[in-house]
Amino acid sequence: MIQLSLFQPGTTAVKPAGPSLGERMKTILGPRLPVAALEDAVMQIMENPISLKVVGHRTSKSGDFRAARKNIPACITVNGNLNPYAFLITLVHEIAHHHVNTDHAAQLRKFTFRRKSRPLPHGREWKEKFRSLMGPFLNRDVFPDDIFPVLVRYLESPKASSSADHDLSRVLKRYDGPDSTRRLEELVFDAVFTLNGRKTFRKKERIRTRYRCICMKISRIYLVSAGAPVIPL
Repeated sequence: MIQLSLFQPGTTAVKPAGPSLGERMKTILGPRLPVAALEDAVMQIMENPISLKVVGHRTSKSGDFRAARKNIPACITVNGNLNPYAFLITLVHEIAHHHVNTDHAAQLRKFTFRRKSRPLPHGREWKEKFRSLMGPFLNRDVFPDDIFPVLVRYLESPKASSSADHDLSRVLKRYDGPDSTRRLEELVFDAVFTLNGRKTFRKKERIRTRYRCICMKISRIYLVSAGAPVIPL
């Protein structure tokens, strides 16, 4: 796991000798992002105090955001195994959460007789902020010709996860490194597969954007996204 932290302005922490935080961020994020996106991505991360962690593969999610609490800064994690285009989209997705949470906290500090309700996790405020933050990257210097138009359509009403948009998930997967996984929707009915190497499932019928899958060990039913990467057995 790789971790970088931006501390609250005004702290008295002693700055370590050597490269600046921005330079270290570029060194770490450079191989993980499209070259043309690096400067803007680092600038967005450094706008607000934040802890950024690049972590290992997680089956359940590509990234997440945790709000600041007490003396612990807000934290964003992104899976380090993502290809550069998926990594960028996931990173900006989580930065948008950070901005919405920061804006809401600022509103709560203002005196008012009407308390502002907390924004929905992927509601209007997040969608608008996500689209705004993706703006500097929406060009063909950053995204290849096959991803660009699909991403533009996705941003018209972005979902909670890029993997939930099957068109975007499918085109992004073209840039993944070689592995033994396949999308669940590619498997035949009744196929046996594993999600994480620990539990074994049998694929059943499709229900909207998910498939009903039976955990063979405990006979429990799960609804798994059609685009989930699985390992056929």
